Amino acid sequence: MLSIFNDHSGVSPVAQDFIWLGEYYDGTYLAEFDLITGKENSFYSINKSKLIRFGILGHNYKLFFEYDGVFNLNGAGIEVIYRHGEKEYNLTGHSGKFSDIITYKDAESTVNLAGGGGLTNTMINQYNFGYKSVIELDGVTFQFKATCKIPFGQAMYMNFWLVADKKLDGVLVIKKNNRIVEEINAPLRKDVGGEVNFGLS
Repeated sequence: MLSIFNDHSGVSPVAQDFIWLGEYYDGTYLAEFDLITGKENSFYSINKSKLIRFGILGHNYKLFFEYDGVFNLNGAGIEVIYRHGEKEYNLTGHSGKFSDIITYKDAESTVNLAGGGGLTNTMINQYNFGYKSVIELDGVTFQFKATCKIPFGQAMYMNFWLVADKKLDGVLVIKKNNRIVEEINAPLRKDVGGEVNFGLS
């Protein structure tokens, strides 16, 4: 089956730098702005139960995650594991656990206070997308949030947030294209979240 993320040019159909896009298992999709007509769609119209991929397109970039939570960032696969002693908990790679999708924009506005003026300019300075999930693995319940962040004029990066229902003194392992590229000490206190940023350059 063809994939709109794989086959599309990665160019936004409108003046906005990036647009979100959800791809369904039946080959259809819903984009923030339709790729042909440019018609705007609501994020709340996404049918999450049918999603197999979700992400953003723009500037020839195709950034998304699959239905199993593994990210594909312009061809680079990103997976996450929590390792505690000899035990490894795969935080990605579980089909159907990643439908609680996230996308939002960070923006700043310029205000002209002289002469009673109002807002003069609003600029998007970062695009964000990802998901939240709850995963039970071998008696441990993890809440895991993964967000890809694309700031204007800077390198994109990932933010990972994790909480467990047990105390664990482990390591967050990040894999890129099936190879370990980062191991970060990540001790977890019961029901207390921790987060880390991971650069993608």
